[in-house]
Amino acid sequence: MLNDKKALLLIGSLKKKNSTSESLGNYLLEGLNDKGYICDKLHIISILKEDIESLFAKVNDADIVIVSAPLYVDSLPSPLIRAFELIGKNREERINSKKQSFISIVNNGFPESFHSNTALKICETFADKVGFQWFGGLAIGGGPAINSMPIKNLGGMTRNIVKSLDITIDAITKNESIPLEAINLVSKEMIPSWLYTLIASRGWKIQAKKFNAHKSLYIKPYIR
Repeated sequence: MLNDKKALLLIGSLKKKNSTSESLGNYLLEGLNDKGYICDKLHIISILKEDIESLFAKVNDADIVIVSAPLYVDSLPSPLIRAFELIGKNREERINSKKQSFISIVNNGFPESFHSNTALKICETFADKVGFQWFGGLAIGGGPAINSMPIKNLGGMTRNIVKSLDITIDAITKNESIPLEAINLVSKEMIPSWLYTLIASRGWKIQAKKFNAHKSLYIKPYIR
């Protein structure tokens, strides 16, 4: 399939490689590439230090900009927010008549997906302010369960995520917003909350022991 449309993935994770955000974004890019899109990706943490003008050029040239990022304190990582500010200023200083669309995926470490809703609203506000057509966002809970693995390799645990991303890919190619079906699918818990909490708690204890901080986990506040 011939297509001259361009898709750009902006990875908001503070990890330069092997992040859940990149895994989710890569699945979208692979699907769009199969549909004939010219695909590219940038790690925000690196591009801000190395070549900010390249960031501007690629954002302004893309037909669809995809942001994939983790949740940080009910918001987005600070480098991504800084990139939004710089992109906004750059677009104020130029005339851009090209119609461009924008979507975002925000994953978090809680079992439930709704914790990412505020961060998605930030992305929607950014898109509106700088002239992108907002195609919607996907909120995903249980991000650490993906653990940077390719989505298609994780089997049944991510079946709803795969279905959601496939629907999203199809919507993008039709120049349509993310359907409610995709949003609802991806919001479902990958594993039961109690099991996720149990595994996460054990993971914290293992990390604490690794850094010789395990005794601090049981310190209680002073009560008079």
